Amino acid sequence: MTEETPFILLVDDEKKFLDTISDRIRLKGFEPLLASSGAEALEIARRHEIYAAVVDLKMPDMDGLETITRLKEIHPSLKTVLLTGFGDEKVREAAEAIASDYFEKDRMGGFWNFIKKLQKTLEDSMAAAGMSDGDPKGAAKISKKKKGA
Repeated sequence: MTEETPFILLVDDEKKFLDTISDRIRLKGFEPLLASSGAEALEIARRHEIYAAVVDLKMPDMDGLETITRLKEIHPSLKTVLLTGFGDEKVREAAEAIASDYFEKDRMGGFWNFIKKLQKTLEDSMAAAGMSDGDPKGAAKISKKKKGA
C-alpha cells in the first residue's frame, strides 16, 4: 500500500479474526494496522495517524470500551467501532456514550456498511477538496478538519 492509504487500526485478541478482517479491509482500500491487545493498540496509535479503529470488547488487558476511550485521547476525531460476540443493550449504550459505533460479530453486514460509509466520507472529502487524482491520506485529514471545525 502507498503512504497515502488511510490506516484502520484493528484490535482483537483472536488472531484468526484479525487476519480475516484485515484482508477484507485491505480490499476496501484501507491499510490495516493490527493489535492483539488494548496496550498494543495505544502504542500503535501514538506512532501512526489513524483514520478509524475497530476494537473487540473482550480482551485480556483492557476491554474495548476503555481502549476506545484511550485511543480517542490520542486521536480525538477518530472514528471507532466496538465489535463483540457478547453484546447486550448495556454494551450498546456504553458504546454510544463514548461516540462509538457498535456491531455484533455474528451480524457483520452492518459493520461492512460502516466501512462503505468510511469510503464515501473519504471520497466526498476528496471531491470537496478537488482531489480527484485520489489522495486518500489528504482526504482523511480534510475529513478530520471538517469534523473539528
